[in-house]
Amino acid sequence: MLAQLALRALTPALPLARRFGLLQESVALWSRGLRQRKAWAEHHARCRRLVAEVAAELPQHRKAVILGSGFLRDIPLNALCQGFDEVVLVDIVHLPPVRLRLLPRRNVRLLTSDLTGAMAWLAGEAEGRADPLAGLIADEAVDLVVSANLLSQLAWPVADWLEDHPARAAALPSDMPARCIAWHLDDLSRFKGHVCLISDVEMVERERDGAIHDRLDLTYGVKLPPEDESWLWPVAPFGEAERDREFVHKVCAWRDFQGSRSPRLASVED
Repeated sequence: MLAQLALRALTPALPLARRFGLLQESVALWSRGLRQRKAWAEHHARCRRLVAEVAAELPQHRKAVILGSGFLRDIPLNALCQGFDEVVLVDIVHLPPVRLRLLPRRNVRLLTSDLTGAMAWLAGEAEGRADPLAGLIADEAVDLVVSANLLSQLAWPVADWLEDHPARAAALPSDMPARCIAWHLDDLSRFKGHVCLISDVEMVERERDGAIHDRLDLTYGVKLPPEDESWLWPVAPFGEAERDREFVHKVCAWRDFQGSRSPRLASVED
């Protein structure tokens, strides 16, 4: 608990990240990842291996962009730093342990951004959604983009915020969480470089006897193309969230997201 409080106090964060609970959630997820290091090891290893394989096949290695860089546990940081001229890590919160790890790496740049582009709009501080990736999309040197276990994380803070602010929610489209998912997919499709997408898409709550208690669509009904591969990630094994129930996520990966995506597949009404 003291370590979490210290991390929250020492982490520079956007005011919106604090208002939407993302700093607190980031610290909590960091701690859970330490507790569940063994349970999450296979998921992290598969992510790192997949990204490394995709990167190795590219004809050019100028700039790699990681969206949802988080704690770098699912990113082959060494391989990317050695293989690319520059690595850009994009997230709304960069905790001190991550910043310390990057100090000796001269070709890594941190970028702090609300990747939904909608938080200021939700909070009534903007007239509409921003374009959070416009600068990177326009950068001709970006050869690799990885959306790393980010997609589902764009929707739940918005859903929670709307539930806690019903008056403001009444003035906004009712499908805002789904729009955040679809907007990100459309943003990815605008990059000229190669795009790799990794995301959890479903959560299953399971009892000790194997009975399924509940299923939750983490993409809020937004359609996705057929994935290249998938696996299970025990996000909260028995005893982490509940004594006799585990929470397992299905993770899907698209090695070439642009090549697998039909035009406007995930679009929503503007």
